[in-house]
Amino acid sequence: MIRYRRISVHDPEYAGEKELRHRVLRRPLELALSEEDLRGEASQVHIVAQDHAGKVVGCLLVLFSDERAKVRQLAVDAAYQGRSVGRTLMQLAEEAVRERHIGTVMLHARVTARGFFERAGYAAVSDVFTEVTIPHVAMEKRLEPCA
Repeated sequence: MIRYRRISVHDPEYAGEKELRHRVLRRPLELALSEEDLRGEASQVHIVAQDHAGKVVGCLLVLFSDERAKVRQLAVDAAYQGRSVGRTLMQLAEEAVRERHIGTVMLHARVTARGFFERAGYAAVSDVFTEVTIPHVAMEKRLEPCA
């Protein structure tokens, strides 16, 4: 059973979130999360997926600024990939965006994950560019208003 919830940087689960992001997103690139990467995270929405033991097995962040929303740092533990954890996290992120009455979500997708986001309704809005040493593409999705 996977449990999903919003956390803050003051919650104990934040350490597990950072560890997962490092392990899934940075370590394979021989990089580490830096203080610069973490700056400003207190004001972002953090959504985590936890297994039955409370271990963080999925996470993402949503950055809000000037009537815009950007999903960042989606990470799912390899053992949980293909089990709808990423899809559910994205749905919860979109719910958080709708709560703020914002109509568009954007993100920078690794080219290798582009298909995942296209299946979730996102469309590419840029050419391929390099970010954290690998190819990315900017993507957006228009959201239906809250009911």
